[in-house]
Amino acid sequence: MITTSAPSVIIDDSVFSEYIERFIRYKQGLGFSYGSPVRYLLRKLNRQFIELRVTKLDRDTVEKLSERSPGEAAGTQLKRISMLRHFAQFLNDMGVEAYVTPENYSVKWIDNFAPYIFSHEQIKRIFASADSLPPKKRSPHYHIVWPAFVRMLYGCGLRLSEALSLKTVDVDLVDGVIYVDKSKKGTSRYVPMSASLTEYCIKYARLVHSKEHSFFFPAPDGGRYFANTAYARIKSIYENACIPVLSNGSLPRIHDLRHTFCYHALEQMQGLHLDLYYALPILSTYVGHQGIRDTERYLRLPAFRYASIVDIEMNSLKGIIPEVGCHEG
Repeated sequence: MITTSAPSVIIDDSVFSEYIERFIRYKQGLGFSYGSPVRYLLRKLNRQFIELRVTKLDRDTVEKLSERSPGEAAGTQLKRISMLRHFAQFLNDMGVEAYVTPENYSVKWIDNFAPYIFSHEQIKRIFASADSLPPKKRSPHYHIVWPAFVRMLYGCGLRLSEALSLKTVDVDLVDGVIYVDKSKKGTSRYVPMSASLTEYCIKYARLVHSKEHSFFFPAPDGGRYFANTAYARIKSIYENACIPVLSNGSLPRIHDLRHTFCYHALEQMQGLHLDLYYALPILSTYVGHQGIRDTERYLRLPAFRYASIVDIEMNSLKGIIPEVGCHEG
């Protein structure tokens, strides 16, 4: 049975707008949450229907809609194709003929991904830009939260979702260790902080936290910030730090802070003459990757000089995590 309680999520009107609304309510009725990420995909799909003047989902149209967009990651493309498949199945169930992409459909993927690596000087400028944020009446801790947030992203190589979801109980400021609970693919891990970041976070917590705050980076209402808010704030910090726009006309991604952490951490290991074969597994575990190949993709390893890297002790973590100073003055 299709319920009618879900709020409207489609802004633009197309031939399939009403069916998309019903599709969401149907999926929610089956127990699927269909939150913001899924709704975003559906809004994007609906805009494609309008731009391409789609009136029916025949095979040619579906294959056109499935093509990779400029700058789109292969994983995002596959998610979009999967969503289109489920929607087409729903249309058929509703008596509307639509071509269903086969389950084994795959896309040709050439990995030309190249992360943006911030220089050490740019990282200092980003911190300085965050530190210059003015206070806001409606958000009294605004100018304190975001400088700490940016330092945490870079200093621990956290994913954006991990930093936003971080609870105060998960941050041990005595031993300087973060517990990341059930992140990507349900993996949890402990993340040691550098001494400088731990000291910074102790001062930050004294200024911001109260008994009512369950999140380490609380929004004005005490809850967690939304990802879109974080994107807007950090991109603004980039702009004020004079970070250059890339060839695609956009600023570097928030996720590039995580890539930069990995690069700077391995760069620091190299300076300590640590063997790459031991260093990579440590770094991979630290950032929560499923395997070393993920870390290799982050780093684009040919940039490193292998000949200068020699022995490491397996129990050595001290000294490999980039320090995060205040850079005052």
